[in-house]
Amino acid sequence: MTARRGVVGWLRGAVVEHLGLKLLALVLTGFVFLLVGSDEPREITVRVGVAYVLPTGRVLVSERVDEVKVTIKGPWRRIKRFDERELDRVTLDLTERRGGEVALEPAMFDLPDGLVVTSVEPRAIVVAFEDRVEREVEVVPAVVGRPAPGYAVVAAEVAVEPRRVKVRGPHSVVAAMTQVRTQDVAVDGQTRRFRADAALLAPPPLVELGWKDTVRVDVPITGQWRGPVRVVAAGDGVEPARVFLSPVTVEVVLTGPREAIDRALAGGVHPIARFAARPRVGAVAEVAVDGVSSGVAVAVHPAEVRVERVR
Repeated sequence: MTARRGVVGWLRGAVVEHLGLKLLALVLTGFVFLLVGSDEPREITVRVGVAYVLPTGRVLVSERVDEVKVTIKGPWRRIKRFDERELDRVTLDLTERRGGEVALEPAMFDLPDGLVVTSVEPRAIVVAFEDRVEREVEVVPAVVGRPAPGYAVVAAEVAVEPRRVKVRGPHSVVAAMTQVRTQDVAVDGQTRRFRADAALLAPPPLVELGWKDTVRVDVPITGQWRGPVRVVAAGDGVEPARVFLSPVTVEVVLTGPREAIDRALAGGVHPIARFAARPRVGAVAEVAVDGVSSGVAVAVHPAEVRVERVR
């Protein structure tokens, strides 16, 4: 019993005596363990921007890589504090290159002390160039929509200022360009000539427009009427009722001032196929429209008819 008490007393003394020092030692041991463990190397992957310095007078036509993935290794404490915004963009000086692969080396990345680059993805960038050229191309206005009923756009007289602009870019692309179009200019509901400012549509990739402002589009609007009208045969000795034409009707289009068109319609529109003598089957004649006042343009579709039968 005495021996048992001696063992218990010894154990109690081992635990209780100098308890403060023992707890401090335990805390310090844990701290050292964490400190050593926190210095174990770790890796992270970040994205780094890529900048290019291009040769004078050349255009980069290969796929442009704007950022790469960089794997960085270092002590965990340093990695934990690292901010990828600390990394500057990597700059590729291509002024002396004609093309091919450009290797991305770890040494190209400027890292804080204690950190190293272990890999870069992709490891190389393929570059290709073309000569930069400049030429003038036509500006084509895009007119869309429908004017008010009884009116039409005079398409042949639609104008734009400036009529031509310069474009710059890779030789293969610029050489194939003949025009640039404007944004849509709507004519819906219009009854008279008007002007509108319009921006130019974006050119193909890698091509720059020399003209940065809008262009002025001039859109003339005029009166117009169109409709099917029966054609009548005429001429010396011709009896209209005995001559059958093909087609029987033609489309007549009257273009001009609306008031003049209305007067022509009030007087009647009469397409006539005039023959020099009594026609035979198969004879062809042009169609004319009589009685339309000057200032009104007349178009007929089709412009000719054929004698199908004579009775």
